[in-house]
Amino acid sequence: MAHLESYDSFKTKKSIDKKNRAKETAFNKKIDVGFVIQRDANLNPGIVIETSYKDAKILYNGEILTVYGIRQNIPCNQLLFPGDEVILDAENKKILNVLERATVLSRNHKDRARRNNVVTNKILAANIDTAVIVVSAYSPPLHPRFIDRYLMVLQACGIEPIICLNKSDLKTDHDERVLDIYRKLNIPVVETSALNNEGIDNLKYYLKNKRAIFVGHSGVGKSSLINRIMDFDEIKTGHVGEKSKRGRHTTTSSKFYVWENNSSIIDTPGIRALDISSFDANEIQNYFPEFEPYLQCKYKRCDHIHSPTEDCGVKTAVKNGKISLSRYESYVRIMEDINGQNQKKTQSTKEVDDERSL
Repeated sequence: MAHLESYDSFKTKKSIDKKNRAKETAFNKKIDVGFVIQRDANLNPGIVIETSYKDAKILYNGEILTVYGIRQNIPCNQLLFPGDEVILDAENKKILNVLERATVLSRNHKDRARRNNVVTNKILAANIDTAVIVVSAYSPPLHPRFIDRYLMVLQACGIEPIICLNKSDLKTDHDERVLDIYRKLNIPVVETSALNNEGIDNLKYYLKNKRAIFVGHSGVGKSSLINRIMDFDEIKTGHVGEKSKRGRHTTTSSKFYVWENNSSIIDTPGIRALDISSFDANEIQNYFPEFEPYLQCKYKRCDHIHSPTEDCGVKTAVKNGKISLSRYESYVRIMEDINGQNQKKTQSTKEVDDERSL
């Protein structure tokens, strides 16, 4: 699949530098720098396919090995992630080194139960080429704002996106209009029905010779699609609750599957919300590439929200139908969420400072 130049070309140097810093920080926090080595064509690495607290399962020379721990007193699933490539002492089932990660897919995670709502960065997988954002036409319904947030995360991580509409036999005219927005951004859109085994070959076409990851809400059918691609029925699947209309978590950890030579998929747990509070509000416009031709605003630091329409190139473009209203509304909501989080942080800091001054 061709690189999505039309989607990536609007990244600023600032946002690229931010992505690289985030990647390095996420990696170095997990594994000591001395444990990481550069890639070399002569190496024969194993691939991490699953991790747990105590051990990691490694695909090595066609066999699956179980390795127990790589650092004393540090859980395996805090150091290694599906897609990681490792150098093994296979005889002693010991990991000697980890290859530098080409890409890291991570998302913010709120641990409400244990950390007083503290946001932590959770790595989902490493060395990913393509991410399939799986959405459904019904139960749960299509949420374009979720797509927009994941597109931001993927762009920041340097990973190509694909949008897959599952349960497409239930697609509405509204769903078609939503999907057309992303087609115009040159993002591949694939329509499937795991239940009816439709569109699977088309999805395989985009995934061939790629290391892909499936992401999306619970209940959209990620595991069902992987079952169809793999032509087996071993991955546990679930259904959507009648009252909540939300999917139940059937995949509890990321897992790696090889479905053809040089073609693999990582299945991830479903999520119900995607936190983007770590993004800088001043850079959000860079993640909406269709804004780029219309950034000639009257004010240099225009946020494209509060300025009068006649003074803002982006709002004028929305008014004239040059930019999708749905995408613009998504942008506004993201900015409100980020600014709201920043205000809460500022207020919390002020309260702490006030208490200290007493």
